[in-house]
Amino acid sequence: MKGTELRQRVSDRLGQLQLGPVEAARRVPGLERNYISDFLSGKKRSFSQAKIHLVAEALDLTVEELTGPGRRIISDRPGSKVNLVPLIDIVTAGRLTAPSSQIPLDDVPLLAFADLGRGNFFALRVVGDSMDRVSPDGSIIVVNKDDRQLVSGKYYVFSIRGETTYKMWQADDPPYLAPYSTNPLNKPRMIKRKNDFEVIGRVKRTVLDL
Repeated sequence: MKGTELRQRVSDRLGQLQLGPVEAARRVPGLERNYISDFLSGKKRSFSQAKIHLVAEALDLTVEELTGPGRRIISDRPGSKVNLVPLIDIVTAGRLTAPSSQIPLDDVPLLAFADLGRGNFFALRVVGDSMDRVSPDGSIIVVNKDDRQLVSGKYYVFSIRGETTYKMWQADDPPYLAPYSTNPLNKPRMIKRKNDFEVIGRVKRTVLDL
């Protein structure tokens, strides 16, 4: 949902509740009194991931009802802290591929995940089978851009010469990017030099709808 559409939805909901934006914000502890009014006036471009569930509560809505169709909620832990994570692209769990998405962040779907902890998160949809033991084709992975410290046996999204891939890091000598797959055709990629690749972020969670 674009910012203008969300502003209209918030404005319409306030009218239904017969509340002003400051009055609505005061209903919820932790929400600044001018938070909603600043968004409606254009001082804020969007609601933060940490506050949007408070805005929804102030308007007697769920986050899904507030953000509208196309922004799904993936959370089965009521009362937990929820992070809204943009689903920005696909990543291969197989051969390398260049990032494809050129969609402005205001227009991408937002997925909600409980208890991710601290970090800067985005989501990717997995294509391919080289990580299918943990993330089958079609899975969604949540990546923490703030966590780039390599730990052997953990999962990361890497960039190699501008192309991305999702693999397990193995700190052997030499180190390599390992598949975790049921398909024996998937092979590890050896790393000769540290400047041959970049760590985009560590995979925090993987989700597959059945």
